Amino acid sequence: MFNYNFLSKSFPFKNILKIIVGCFFFFISTLKAQEKGLPDFNKTIEDCKSYLDKSGKAYNNANYEAFKKYNDSALLVSQKLNLKKLEIKAIINHGIYYNVVDAYEKALEQFYKALEFNEKTSDKEVTKINILVNLANVYSQMDNTDKVISCMEEVLLLSEKNQVSDLIKVAAYNGLGNSYTKKKDYEKALTYLHEVKTIGERIQHFGAVLTALDNIGYSYFQQEKWDEVIKAAKESVAYSTKHSLDRRPVSLLNFGMAYVKKKTPKEAIPYLKEVLDIAIVRKDLNLEKEAHYHLAKAYKLLGNFRNSNREQELYAEVMKRLLKEQSNAALLDLKHDANAEKQVIKSRLESLTVVDNNKNKMLIFSGFIVVFLGVLLFFYIRKKKVLETDREQFEKTNELLNNENKALKTKMKELAIQKEQNSNELVPYKNSSLTEQDRNQYMEQILDYMEKEKPYLDFDINQSELASKLSMNKHHLSEVLNLCFDKNFYQFINLYRVNEAQKIIKDPTYSDYKILAIAYEAGFKSKTSFNRVFKNHTGLTPSEYRKKQLKSTVSY
Repeated sequence: MFNYNFLSKSFPFKNILKIIVGCFFFFISTLKAQEKGLPDFNKTIEDCKSYLDKSGKAYNNANYEAFKKYNDSALLVSQKLNLKKLEIKAIINHGIYYNVVDAYEKALEQFYKALEFNEKTSDKEVTKINILVNLANVYSQMDNTDKVISCMEEVLLLSEKNQVSDLIKVAAYNGLGNSYTKKKDYEKALTYLHEVKTIGERIQHFGAVLTALDNIGYSYFQQEKWDEVIKAAKESVAYSTKHSLDRRPVSLLNFGMAYVKKKTPKEAIPYLKEVLDIAIVRKDLNLEKEAHYHLAKAYKLLGNFRNSNREQELYAEVMKRLLKEQSNAALLDLKHDANAEKQVIKSRLESLTVVDNNKNKMLIFSGFIVVFLGVLLFFYIRKKKVLETDREQFEKTNELLNNENKALKTKMKELAIQKEQNSNELVPYKNSSLTEQDRNQYMEQILDYMEKEKPYLDFDINQSELASKLSMNKHHLSEVLNLCFDKNFYQFINLYRVNEAQKIIKDPTYSDYKILAIAYEAGFKSKTSFNRVFKNHTGLTPSEYRKKQLKSTVSY
């Protein structure tokens, strides 16, 4: 579903990244007195360091293409002269560049290479800290919060043993704060984020303070405290104005999203448009994606469905590009982990004394065969069970959707009565506090609300929200859906969405609508999920179903 999760994987670290890069380039300057040799050799080294210095200035000015070109030159010189420390710094910078332009797979390649080269140098822990901070940023954008936490905890551990800038700790606390926000451990998250703000104020670093305020606002957004989000955004804007800084896009986005949630789209749209302009200039796909999504919701609240549909389509295009890059990066990460584990196993095997090599090979081979056959059997049995369950579910939902002479509400009631009459299916619900009369009353209430209010058309609807609107306990809602209709929450919602999509497809008014537009109208957030769910319920894709309807109309 659409939500605010991009902050936990994109902006928190992108905001703090400039701080770390500044700190990183400080280390470069310390090398200038370390190299000695012939005059020409020293001149070449100075050229390499100059390229790195210039790349740092280009980064701070958000000129990322110049940032990469300077590092390309630094990398060539350092490789030619075998200057490993400078080469590692150039590799790290390439990783930073690829991360900024959302090329996560290439970014991971650079940071893995930097870690490997760094193991062979002196003073490797300080450089490793910088690599881990930037690596955590990539993991954040890939939505891998566990690895973010692992990297940042290691950063804090290494920082205790080495003299590092407070900005390193700022980055670590910031990464931990956003990761725990995503894990919904808000108390721990806010503790880390307020620590970022405290350190930023103590060392008078504007970027650290503003980053903390943006991410504190994000944490409140996750907790659905819209007024607190707006309060944090106002404090961020006021702080920027006080220190003659540009307004930060995350603060503007916080305003826009909070106002959308408060159902005041006219206040939200100017902020969201400004965010979109910034995203396009910076070529920031994550920022552009969120701007399109929330603009779509704002226009929908205003009743401007043409603009809403346009923004939804733009969101889908950007999302497709991001998901492709994230999946490639995730695959590379898995390969890296697998290779690392393979090396560990290899080193352990080499340390063993092999008494009978042929016998051991046979035992290992036999073990692999047994494991392989066991895995095949496991997946076969599990797949068979899944197929049987899917077939039964398809038969039930298809029967509900096929009888067009009855309203879905009526069909659902008949299903509930049928289940009640079949005593073999009525298994007592664990820890149930509902009587049969209560359950039937809730069932009527749910069906009436679904028919009149159509909550399933909301992309973001969830079980807690629906239960709240029905003034029900969410566990009671789950119990009623399970016992009366043999469905969980999302199966129940998707049934209504598919039913709505069928109505739209049959309605001549929507004959010119594309499949994606029909998906949005029926409450689906993407074409992919629409196709999958629709086919699971009807046996046909939406396109096949539309063709079938057209043939039926012509025949008639």
